[in-house]
Amino acid sequence: MTRPALRQADGQALPRPRATLVTAPERIVLGLAVLALAAGLWAAVGLHTPWTVLPTAAVGIALAWRVVPAPARVTASDRRGALIALVGAGAWAVVNAIMYAEYLIVVRDPGFLTLAGLWLVDHPDSDIPSLGAIDAASVDGSVLADASQAWNLRGDAVQPQGARMLSALIATGGWVAGDAGVLMFNVLVGAVGILAVYVLARRMLGPLASLAPAAAVAVSVSHIGLSRAAYTEPLTLVLVIAAALWLWRGVEDRHGGALALGAAASGALSFVRIDGAAYAAGLLAATVLALALVPGSRARRAGAALATIAVQAALLFAGYAALWRWSEGYADRLADQAVTLMIGYGLLAVALGLWALTWIGGGDRVATGARDLLGRRGAIGAGAAVAGLLLVLASRPLWMTAHRGTDNSVDQFTNSVVESFQSAQGLPIDPTRTYAEHTVAWVSYYLTWPLVLLGILGFGLATTCAISRRPGWALLLGAVLPTSLLYFWNPEVVPDQLWAFRRFEPATLPGFAIAAAVAAWWISDRVRPAWRARSRRIAAGAFALLPLTTWVSIAPGSDLPVSAATPVFVREMGGAYSQLEDLCAVAPDRPIVLAGTSSHFGSLRVMCDEPTVLALAALEPDQVARLAEAWETAPVVLTRNPEWFEWTTEPAPVVQSTVRQASYELQGIPRTYFDRSYSWYAGIVGEDGVLEPVEADGRAVVTSP
Repeated sequence: MTRPALRQADGQALPRPRATLVTAPERIVLGLAVLALAAGLWAAVGLHTPWTVLPTAAVGIALAWRVVPAPARVTASDRRGALIALVGAGAWAVVNAIMYAEYLIVVRDPGFLTLAGLWLVDHPDSDIPSLGAIDAASVDGSVLADASQAWNLRGDAVQPQGARMLSALIATGGWVAGDAGVLMFNVLVGAVGILAVYVLARRMLGPLASLAPAAAVAVSVSHIGLSRAAYTEPLTLVLVIAAALWLWRGVEDRHGGALALGAAASGALSFVRIDGAAYAAGLLAATVLALALVPGSRARRAGAALATIAVQAALLFAGYAALWRWSEGYADRLADQAVTLMIGYGLLAVALGLWALTWIGGGDRVATGARDLLGRRGAIGAGAAVAGLLLVLASRPLWMTAHRGTDNSVDQFTNSVVESFQSAQGLPIDPTRTYAEHTVAWVSYYLTWPLVLLGILGFGLATTCAISRRPGWALLLGAVLPTSLLYFWNPEVVPDQLWAFRRFEPATLPGFAIAAAVAAWWISDRVRPAWRARSRRIAAGAFALLPLTTWVSIAPGSDLPVSAATPVFVREMGGAYSQLEDLCAVAPDRPIVLAGTSSHFGSLRVMCDEPTVLALAALEPDQVARLAEAWETAPVVLTRNPEWFEWTTEPAPVVQSTVRQASYELQGIPRTYFDRSYSWYAGIVGEDGVLEPVEADGRAVVTSP
């Protein structure tokens, strides 16, 4: 059967390039999502290579191509909106790629995620062989073959912390452009995230109005900062928003392929982050509820619900199994939370499945009857309740101060970190504060309060619409509200920015931007017709300009009267790459003894690709000599603490460099930075355990810019 020709409203054949332009934003989202699925799944079985990932992604894209429907008609607005979205996302990618982060020193998550990506460029799995490091570390309890938390031993291999999909995905950039491709790839993910927001909003708002929330996300400091380094949140945003779009299409358009793709994208969230089940659960509940409310054959709707549950659950639990296989230490540390999430998700999936089985006998009347009972007024009341709940959460700073306990080591560590931040900023010292009462305000740091308040109204309107007219709107609510409400109440994170806002980047930020646009256009529809077009232009400009105002802060009379957002204007960890290159060049092809700092353990092991041990205290020459016996080649000691060892002659620094980082900021966007200076000493281990300084062999001192 041939596909019907595309037609314009006047009946003339529509040129296919116009339809291609309109569908291009979503197809780019589709391509990245499928590539991420292919990379994550092959990494999960230890076969991550170009010859497995790329053909799988190509086949997957071909199979899923028809999920993006060619429009039956294309207007000038459709073309203009798609073109602006594509050009805008492309320009955003270019500008931010120039400022990509060099997050290669493990201070926080992007460090080990980037290094795991670099490793996966040339290796099929993420287990890093110890190569004698375990035997070398046995000389003393202060010598380790791994490093706490970020790098953990499993058998005779070191495992980077965390789930693998993001690292596997950015590794594909290394197949094209080497190390720079890995470091830049998350910027591409962030750009695709902007397109994902556009295509989901387009389903609700139309081709031009949907540019407003996409622009708000694009210029937000959080999306820029979290996309330049290898944070998992931009990829999570792509999968959450794309899943909501495809599940919505599957429900309203009765499209089984869209439902399957949405279920796969949402189930795969556990391959990205350990709390993936929380996002998946909200999307699943919304999908099943929407299927219960739409008209159509009960048997088909029940079958669609059960298939969606099966696909999502299979991928979700496979992701958790992969997490335990490839990051056992990390999974064990967070086992309580992970198991709780899995049990909660499993119970929800079973309950929804059992309910769907009853639909053939009329069990869907539980939903349709409740909707009919509520009626129009009840739907408005439900929307008001949702908006009211969000307003109450926003008001908490007026009546609440949140604290954490001191009863375990995690609380004690977090409290000490918070105290140090408070002291540095001159804030009142209260180390047990979580600042959780300000979590809604955190969203305002990046979108501003006018958009947050509009977003609250928008969620109320979406709730009313989902109940009274279009059940598909439940997908916006399911994608955004469950995790937003969870983390609004208890973010469970060290509360400095941007770090703390990671909790809200994947769903809350885009969700509030879209909901704010829904509210803004709803309001514009109620003004006088003569003012309507002008009000919409003002609203569209506000969505771009309001988040842009957060880039600069003006505080007359302060020590820094004018300051700029460092995540926008500073290359995070600039100088780290050249420092590590220079360290690897000091004494190539030798095992490494890293003494004094765990932050560089994985950096040296991955970038130098030599066996590495970590010494946390001074060692006697006989201990150093016994440590060296584990390898056939005398190791090189790299340290910033030369006094820990005996040297044949006085050592001099062989690598000196400066690495720039954004400051840690409580209750605001970081607007300052600090330069961390490094002076590294190097020595080759002699037979007696005394170090021969590298420069004594005639090597000149290496100085990084």
